[in-house]
Amino acid sequence: MIDVLALRTLVVLDSVGSVTATAEALGYTSAAISHQLQKLSRYIGAPVTERTGRGIALTPMGRELSRRGAELLQDLESLETDARARSGEPRGRITVGGFSTGLRGVLVPSLPRLKSIAPELSITNIEDEPDELIDMVTAGRIDASLIFDWRESLPLLPSTLNSELIAIDRADIVMHRDHHLASRAQVTRQDLLGEVFVSAPRNGVCHRWLTALFDTLNAEPRVEYWAMEYDTQIEFARAVGALALVPRLGRPHLPEDVAVVELDDPSIARWIHLVWRSSMTASPAIALLLEQMKSVAEERAGV
Repeated sequence: MIDVLALRTLVVLDSVGSVTATAEALGYTSAAISHQLQKLSRYIGAPVTERTGRGIALTPMGRELSRRGAELLQDLESLETDARARSGEPRGRITVGGFSTGLRGVLVPSLPRLKSIAPELSITNIEDEPDELIDMVTAGRIDASLIFDWRESLPLLPSTLNSELIAIDRADIVMHRDHHLASRAQVTRQDLLGEVFVSAPRNGVCHRWLTALFDTLNAEPRVEYWAMEYDTQIEFARAVGALALVPRLGRPHLPEDVAVVELDDPSIARWIHLVWRSSMTASPAIALLLEQMKSVAEERAGV
């Protein structure tokens, strides 16, 4: 019988594209990954990978094994999930992905509650961008993930994934308290024309949303500073008077010399979802995770 670990190695390799990335995803050394692929080739009696320059690619046999193997692994996961669900008690170990503010605002506050309710459930996490996290869940590298988009619709998800809305998270404009807009109760898109912004890196999801904010004005934001983390963006606001578009959920502590001004359009928000594989839908752990995250998000709405 085909070894399950060897088959999973091939499926993950097909998803991530390199031995190094496969080793990182599965928590093994590159040598161990190569050994699993060689073992699978010997068992099948035909190579499942081939050299392509400095890397490797799947052979036609390897691609067919990966396609059918992915289906079999989902069936095995579904079988395990159903068996665990019969007990009704969340237990075992799951890995949850997320982006920084989602982890800080939703997952972290949920962990003490989850530990109290389900002491036999162990949760670990990984942080990355939403597009990468979707790929990780699809490939089985993690069990579930928080993802978001700056519009009501989700990014296109594979048919093997399920999702549920966790929160609708509004964003505000953060600025130095001496900024000329800081005394306003609300600001409009028009008010923001020509103002200097600090933004997340170009073409990232947060930068795309800041750019989309100006689409109806046929304009672009005047971005002069760049920073990945909101903590750093807030420091730019303090030091050089730049504006930052900062969501409410998971917002870092704001210094006293910083003001928060509401945008006049409540649709300027991000929709935060939890995604998981359909084969884990019956999992008591996924159900409890959803319940607690939604409870935390509801309690913190508008904070």
